[in-house]
Amino acid sequence: MLTAALVFVVLALAVIWNFPPMIRFDGGVSAAAYRAAVEHPGWQAAMYAVTWTANSTTIAPIAALAALLLIWRGRWRQACFVVVAMLATAAVRLLLLDTIDRPRPVDQLAPSASWSFPSGHTTASASAALVAVIVCWPLLSAPWSRFALVGLAGVWAFAVGLSRVALVVHWPTDVVGAWLLVITIVPTVAVLLRAVLGPGVAPDVPADDVSQR
Repeated sequence: MLTAALVFVVLALAVIWNFPPMIRFDGGVSAAAYRAAVEHPGWQAAMYAVTWTANSTTIAPIAALAALLLIWRGRWRQACFVVVAMLATAAVRLLLLDTIDRPRPVDQLAPSASWSFPSGHTTASASAALVAVIVCWPLLSAPWSRFALVGLAGVWAFAVGLSRVALVVHWPTDVVGAWLLVITIVPTVAVLLRAVLGPGVAPDVPADDVSQR
């Protein structure tokens, strides 16, 4: 968490100061992404479908439903974690967004608004994926099921971040910044809630807590 936080700070400062090597990298990748999308409409359509899965109108109801389901199963600690982690990452991201005021790429291939750093869709998907892993990990006993959980969550979160670059609505470093932000905030929320609420939030759930299902 500390390493991710430090790297995020360095990246945010580079964005604020318009660090030339970073600007050239972002510009080159975005230009290549634009050409690929225009030349391959199928790829563009696939990326648009992927990015749709991380809309706020998609993720928010699913997160709310997951929290209600956890409460219904008597897992109120995990429900609190789902709500607090998702809200915390969104709130910090909005604060940074309005503070840094980074313009988006010009040749956008999908609807977008507000500033660019860090990416909102990437933050939302990565937060949801990491929260799902933390909540579901202790509930799965078979190694293959845990591997599948991490694999599916990771592939989805990565695909959403890729789609934001492929559709030229975010610079590559906007996506990397969002991933670093999530890696910093979500585990921090888990640790803090575990300290306040007791066992049942972080992955190392004791056996007696699991038996309460």
